[in-house]
Amino acid sequence: MKEKAGKVLGIVLPKKTMSGRGMSAKTMSGKTVPARAVSGIEISGRVMNGKVTPTMVIAGLAATGIMMTGLCQVGAETVDVPKPQMSYEEYPRIDGSLACVPLCEALAVEMTGCTDAQAEETMADFTNTNPCYLQLAQGKTDILLAYEPADSTKKELENYDPLDMDPVGKDALVFIVNEDNPVENLTQQQAYDIYTGKITNWSEVGGEDIEIKAFQRPETSGSQTMMRKLLIGDAQMAEAEKEMIASGMDDIIEALKKYDNSANALGYSVYYYASEMFRQPGVKFLQIDGTEPNNETIKSGDYPLINEFYCVTNEQSSERAKEIKTWLLSEEGQDFVEGCGYVPVM
Repeated sequence: MKEKAGKVLGIVLPKKTMSGRGMSAKTMSGKTVPARAVSGIEISGRVMNGKVTPTMVIAGLAATGIMMTGLCQVGAETVDVPKPQMSYEEYPRIDGSLACVPLCEALAVEMTGCTDAQAEETMADFTNTNPCYLQLAQGKTDILLAYEPADSTKKELENYDPLDMDPVGKDALVFIVNEDNPVENLTQQQAYDIYTGKITNWSEVGGEDIEIKAFQRPETSGSQTMMRKLLIGDAQMAEAEKEMIASGMDDIIEALKKYDNSANALGYSVYYYASEMFRQPGVKFLQIDGTEPNNETIKSGDYPLINEFYCVTNEQSSERAKEIKTWLLSEEGQDFVEGCGYVPVM
């Protein structure tokens, strides 16, 4: 059924209150732009299990056929969504981002009652952020829990049927240094200037007079996609030596901990992974614009570098996969996401 903007099944959604809160976008200059003024955003609505959900087709993603939806409730009665129950054999093929592995394993146990060992077996063909989208598009998996793909992956997805992306949680881009580094805070502008090569010495941001050794991630990594979306944009990043480009998220944290001149190294990662999956002694998170990254500041939006992660299906996904996705978008499903240590979107 083709949806009309702001009207679904006879329910008119007020444009100013559709999201349940003011929708806005913040630029690097600090100027806040109302969402209705942001070019390329089209808002429509649909009813999902008793909740009115706006659908946002965003410029740059619309061409790929990726549909991104946001959760909200606007004057509609909340209807309980029954938790799907299925056998282990019925559980859909799942893939996604590395930082979502604990959530995927917990989901298998929750849906099927399987053992932890069996839950791990459902991850046998797990890839990572960018390849998982192609796996789903090619019919090799049924459902994803994943961070946003890189632009190059979005381009490839233009060759396939559309994917449906619904945010189920929030995470953040965080900057990490060795605990010996006296710097506790960077502004967004300072982080931008470091990674574009304008700032090269820690003394320029309140630290010691030593060169900044800024580790980077490969362009196709999930962390790098967040880095570009939330901070760097299309700007040219400073050229990094080969040994300063960490292939994995664990590599960048290990490198920061063990780097010979430890106090001058800087890196970035996804908050959940760095804080829950690979927490290491000897490193610390930097505040950004005076705010420390944690679940509370990510949930409230006080921490500035926040991005959502998604549950993704397509038309060919199994019915069980679609049931799981619908449940994850419900109040009980969001409680489950939070219970696994993630920040829910509701």
